[in-house]
Amino acid sequence: MVTSELIIPNPPHAIVRVYKKKIKNGNASLYLDYNIRGIRHQECMKLYLMNEMDLKWKFKKEARLHNISVLTKAMELRMVKEKEILNQNITIEENGKNKKLHLYIENFMEESRQCRKGNSYVKTMMNVKAHLAKFLGEKFYTITLEEVTPQFCRRFIEYFRKATKTNGKLLSPTSASHYIKFFRSLLDNAVMDDMIIYNPFSKLKKHEFIKRDEYNRATLTENELKKFLKTPCSNNNVKQAFLFSCYTGLRLSDVIALKWGNLKIDLSDSYMEIVMRKTGKPLSMKLSRKAVQQLPNEAGSKESFVFSLPSRTNMSRIIHLWTKKAHIQKNVTYHTSRHTFGTMLASRGVNIQTIQKLMGHRCITSTSFYVEVTDKAKNDAIDLL
Repeated sequence: MVTSELIIPNPPHAIVRVYKKKIKNGNASLYLDYNIRGIRHQECMKLYLMNEMDLKWKFKKEARLHNISVLTKAMELRMVKEKEILNQNITIEENGKNKKLHLYIENFMEESRQCRKGNSYVKTMMNVKAHLAKFLGEKFYTITLEEVTPQFCRRFIEYFRKATKTNGKLLSPTSASHYIKFFRSLLDNAVMDDMIIYNPFSKLKKHEFIKRDEYNRATLTENELKKFLKTPCSNNNVKQAFLFSCYTGLRLSDVIALKWGNLKIDLSDSYMEIVMRKTGKPLSMKLSRKAVQQLPNEAGSKESFVFSLPSRTNMSRIIHLWTKKAHIQKNVTYHTSRHTFGTMLASRGVNIQTIQKLMGHRCITSTSFYVEVTDKAKNDAIDLL
């Protein structure tokens, strides 16, 4: 057991606390423990308590006096650090009082445009801003960051439980959860900018948040993909583009922007190099023979688009009719082609990191879905026995 019999006299609600940690020689080193903007700090004070328990009785008095002196010095340093943090918090509170929420959102989006490639992040934040304006009404332009309290966050979450899209339909739990997550990240940024002391969402309990829907992603089996290959489509360009994505995993936005200059077609090996529209990250991959077969017969100039596609609405209608014609009982969208690509890779034993690279996922949790789907298929196959 460590060291000194002395109890460290930390006040019950102290912002900064002193604690001891045993070191090799049996004594104890003293540390300051405090939290700034959600980050825990442990600072060594270079003060040491002597281990009274192992000393002979004639040395115990000297050790006790030493330890009392060290603890007195430690508590003085604790008070200095606490005062420093409180003064810093007062400055941060003043910053939050003076900064309007809507102006901070505008600045945040401008920074995002400059430092993030792709525009999906900014678009989502614009939707969050629109919902905030709807939630607050006229107060949207007067509310400050200081007024965004835990209770404000709770009311904003309750608003999302009944929020609607622009077409009047109820917002899905997945979208609501996504928007709340983005607003929470905005407040994390405000903490780092010394606008608020802490993120008010950190005071909410897990059950208070909106849970995402169980996402049922449609994927095509090998047999269903063969049916699509054999079934005629009313627009051959849509068919070719969809099947090309089944063998490359490209998003629709990337297929629309794909130019002949992005492709290097060769009898031995063919390659594709693009910058993904959603993430702004480069993607370079070898094209399989089946992927090359889906390209139009005549190649255009380097600056011409590979696929001539109708509007997204018309594409959805064409794919829906094509699915019915192929007698496939699934809700197939263009994005189904991307899920099919990921599932086919996983079913062939490709490791999750390689799938992540080929699909251009920023986070491996997005890729883990395809491994889970494959595991389920394996389990179902065993159950049949």
